[in-house]
Amino acid sequence: MKRKKLLTILGIILFLTLLCGLAGVSLWNHFWPNTPVQKQVMRMVRPWRFDLLSYEIDAILSKAEEVLTQPGSRLSHEEQITFVRDYISLTNEIHRKKGLIEKAFADPAITNPEEATRDAQKQLDALLAQQAEARPLVETILAQQVSQTIQSLGIETFGMVWPPIAFRFSALPNYLIVSPRDRIELEAGVHLRPNLTTPQKEAIEDEVAQSLNRSTLIEELGGLGVWPTMVSDEASLSWILSTIAHEWVHTYMVFHPLGWHMFDSPGMDAINETVATIVGDEIGAEVGFRYYHIPKPQPKSLPETPAELPPPDPNKFDFQIEMRRTRLKVDELLSQGKINEAEAYMEARRREFVKHGYYIRKMNQAYFAFHGTYATTSASTDPTGPKLRELRSLTPDLATFIREVREISKPDDLDRLLDLWRQKQQRQQPQ
Repeated sequence: MKRKKLLTILGIILFLTLLCGLAGVSLWNHFWPNTPVQKQVMRMVRPWRFDLLSYEIDAILSKAEEVLTQPGSRLSHEEQITFVRDYISLTNEIHRKKGLIEKAFADPAITNPEEATRDAQKQLDALLAQQAEARPLVETILAQQVSQTIQSLGIETFGMVWPPIAFRFSALPNYLIVSPRDRIELEAGVHLRPNLTTPQKEAIEDEVAQSLNRSTLIEELGGLGVWPTMVSDEASLSWILSTIAHEWVHTYMVFHPLGWHMFDSPGMDAINETVATIVGDEIGAEVGFRYYHIPKPQPKSLPETPAELPPPDPNKFDFQIEMRRTRLKVDELLSQGKINEAEAYMEARRREFVKHGYYIRKMNQAYFAFHGTYATTSASTDPTGPKLRELRSLTPDLATFIREVREISKPDDLDRLLDLWRQKQQRQQPQ
């Protein structure tokens, strides 16, 4: 009888998860921009597009299974933390081993790289199998830690975290970014399947760029805000925690005006991504400090104008300062209609970054259109970043900040909110 009841429950869960997967795909497609350029690009790259439906079905079924099996439920608090730390160490070793193998294949002095890396490949295969076995438990532990932290910060919906924290360590889709050449703007974007080779990326970029006379770039993503969300585990624990929270913010905002209007304009896209970054970084830092004793990072302000930039230091290459210097110069050249000069300048600057150890495959208008969407980064000159950072500094806690920004439906709403909180602060100051 118990077995029959369990199978009935499982059948209901399977049906609901499939229904959620189809609903999620439909919702995703509904929110995506429907511009002529977007349609053109999507048709051109159809063979390479990411299969979201397959991911949704597989991911939701996997999470449904975890609800039944409850992995790690018998581990103590200390054992859970140790298990996560060991997983991150394992992931780092996998990354190191992959690098050694790739280096051997790129070394012209090694005539038979397959033979030379045979033992390393066997070791890598064993590590990957160990990682795959541990992955569901680590996902469960981190989801619980992030969820408990969010709830403790007062970010609740009817007394619970909604939507529930659910993510998978996955091979992330690539993202094709399309920008006009005469300005920096995310004109179109399409998710492509994971694990594209560099030659494949460049062939797709070239085809779209030449057909549409646009600037194009394919970048690897670190996370994706579908549900369950997708997160890369090839990073530090601090970055992983922030990304889990960042992608959760996107799913949370789907139930509020800020999420409904995400694709209305580049300005709303920038507000969404910047809010997710600010909130995700703060939650991630809190989780890292509470559970893993990771010191919270100190915020660093960035120069907003060319006059504020320090002169180049020949003895020190500061990535953020140099990226901001590059972006400001590109904006200046494009505003003067000097498209070819701007593109030549970006290529020269890219080579300079590579020379200092920052491998950037391509730097162009599309590069800044993508990275500039996150308005807290040095690649952005969007005033959205400073405005939202100021708003966060004026609000008493993160829960209040989220309640305020989630009602934004157009860029002007941010200015209105900021003015209200500035006035509130002035009234509270002693006369």
